[in-house]
Amino acid sequence: MNREWIRKAGIQSLVKDLVAENSVSSLSNVSASKKVADWLESIGFEIEWVEYQDPLGVPKANLVAVRRPLHATLDIGGAGYLAHTDVVPVDDWNTGFNGPFEAVERNGRLYGRGTCDMKGSLCCAILAASQIEQASQKRPLFMVVTADEEVGMHGAQHVDQRSKLWKEMIQRDVVGIIGEPTEMQVVHGHKGTYGVILRANGQSAHTSTGRGINANYALIPALAPLLALRDETETSPEYRNTDYDPPTLTWNMVIKNEPLALNVTTATAEVQIFYRPMPGVDLSRIEKRLRQIQQDYGLEWIDRGEKPSWYVDSQAPWIRQMLYLTGQDQSQTVCYGTDGSVLQDLSKLVVCGPGSIEQAHRKDEWVSIDQLNQAVEVYTQAFRKWAC
Repeated sequence: MNREWIRKAGIQSLVKDLVAENSVSSLSNVSASKKVADWLESIGFEIEWVEYQDPLGVPKANLVAVRRPLHATLDIGGAGYLAHTDVVPVDDWNTGFNGPFEAVERNGRLYGRGTCDMKGSLCCAILAASQIEQASQKRPLFMVVTADEEVGMHGAQHVDQRSKLWKEMIQRDVVGIIGEPTEMQVVHGHKGTYGVILRANGQSAHTSTGRGINANYALIPALAPLLALRDETETSPEYRNTDYDPPTLTWNMVIKNEPLALNVTTATAEVQIFYRPMPGVDLSRIEKRLRQIQQDYGLEWIDRGEKPSWYVDSQAPWIRQMLYLTGQDQSQTVCYGTDGSVLQDLSKLVVCGPGSIEQAHRKDEWVSIDQLNQAVEVYTQAFRKWAC
């Protein structure tokens, strides 16, 4: 395999090959990562592996790759691209004409799990890098490819903590493109995530004995103040940011009971709370109120963690440059998260990739072939601008 093979294979072939690797987040992504590494090595990249085992002992692999100039490099700058290889589950996959790991072309679209989010984008970046002669580079070209983005961005955390090349990217002030699906719109900010569980504990017993303690009776009174707090976050200006659509935290609550049998007293009852933080919104008051509710009703607090929002100035030079390359006038914000939440020590980030978030995670996930081709062209131009 060499650069000419990558070039001649074309974008559809590359995407089909990578989609064929089953890298659902609960499984290992090592095979998919090795395929990506083989492709990158064939076009002159050096690979740094950042491997780990997830909490269930499943092996996971991140890679950070670099292709350096053939001659002495400038001390600052460079181009970067960031992606993840894990994909969401396929239990509900149903197109009627293909399996989830068999990418199929129909009516100008590629259908398959990961075509949109975000193996298609990753293949575009690899093909774009193959178009650039290493001899023309004056600065390094980097690729960051993570695991477990879909389930908490754990791979990105390992990269941030352990990768030497990642630290070099930060020191060099590289411009990094996160290739998540934006329909090739230039994005300068996204929301974060915050989760907590409030749990009531009771005692199971057969309901006929009357000896159980139903945990719901402790949880239910707490739901009214929680709902009132949720309503306040939807209406109060201090919790809104009109740069986003919707401009609210989009608070969600899920109630869970165990066990579920009607003839067994509920031993645990919990409400899972999830919302999406935005830049400029002070969340300390919300957490203080949540803590007060927890204490008032004697509930257990289980922290599910926070991933911060990410935002850069819409007038930043690299944002304006991406707008020029894509033929757009104005950048946007999005309401979902990316590895940028964890990797924002790299200050010059921008999100731009083929496909729509509306097409991701669906039972018939797909990406437009025209947008894949557009992404190859835009990424090629961006890499040339910042690495050559």
